[in-house]
Amino acid sequence: MSRKTVLYTGAGISASVIGQAARSGQNKVGWKANKMQAQPTFTHQALAHLGKLGLVHSWVQQNHDGLPQKAGFPQERINEIHGSWFDPGNPVVKYSGSLHNRAFPWMEEDADTADLVLVIGTSLGGLNADQVATETARRSLIDRPWEASGNGGALGTVIINLQQTAQDDGMTLRIFGKSDLVLSKLIRELDVGPVQTAPMKWENVDKALVPYDREGKRLPHNSTQPKMWLDFSDRAKVKLTPGHNIQGAKQPIYMHIGANKPYKGRPPGRGHGVVLRRESTHWKLSIDGAGMRLGVWWLESAQAGSLDFLPVVNIDPKYESVKTKNGEGKCKEGSSATSLLKGQKKK
Repeated sequence: MSRKTVLYTGAGISASVIGQAARSGQNKVGWKANKMQAQPTFTHQALAHLGKLGLVHSWVQQNHDGLPQKAGFPQERINEIHGSWFDPGNPVVKYSGSLHNRAFPWMEEDADTADLVLVIGTSLGGLNADQVATETARRSLIDRPWEASGNGGALGTVIINLQQTAQDDGMTLRIFGKSDLVLSKLIRELDVGPVQTAPMKWENVDKALVPYDREGKRLPHNSTQPKMWLDFSDRAKVKLTPGHNIQGAKQPIYMHIGANKPYKGRPPGRGHGVVLRRESTHWKLSIDGAGMRLGVWWLESAQAGSLDFLPVVNIDPKYESVKTKNGEGKCKEGSSATSLLKGQKKK
């Protein structure tokens, strides 16, 4: 019956492969070795499978590990509310920091409009984002929620967790158990298997035409501007796009980027850098001397035009060929598509 099903997940769904992924700062006790290469659990794979079938519409993810995307869940439908290891524009947010200005409204919208929320692997310990679970449960108390419209009602909130939470008594359904086991039974009950458990494979491509402008904003659907080449080949020059959350995240290693004055001896950075190399699931970048990662799934979503904004673009992008009255012309490297078209018109 749910018209909008939202996932709200925490460290519990990743602990078996990441360790204590919720820890922040310099405290790395509990993390497993090579956490960046960790593979999704069955829980991630099952939830991604439900997403591909259109049964899950949005995912509010407390973790930073990129495991939902590695399981095949699309980047454009996952709100990494506390930052990500694989999104240079949204680094992991310290407790003293502030959330990305695009992530917070998205989370509030899900809290206000979800019909059904599945809470998995989080203790609901009082984070701001917990409203996704609590607000949907509150709205479920309205009669005949499946006939409600707008913000008027919901089916409710289900918690799947091993431990008790402070919000248990306000939830619609409470299941104590391991998420892998519960979700395997759910998949069987819905009769929507099998779940893909083999590792995802992405094309070995570092460059693609994408419908975005040079600042990383998606072009309008009916735009006549030529597509831009997004190039992540080795040594390609790249930059962070406007609207990133570097200063808001307050990670010391990045605080010189976008700063107005030197930070602990490091000069202010413009957010410019290069691609160092591609690894199995991400590109390694150097931005103003600081190491960052970009998940390979970003290029696939960019090519499809499914993202509103890109976190990284090339400093001097090239564009696809454009048709003119005199035949076919090409945009030159670093040139504006608009200015080039104007020049052709004058000719």
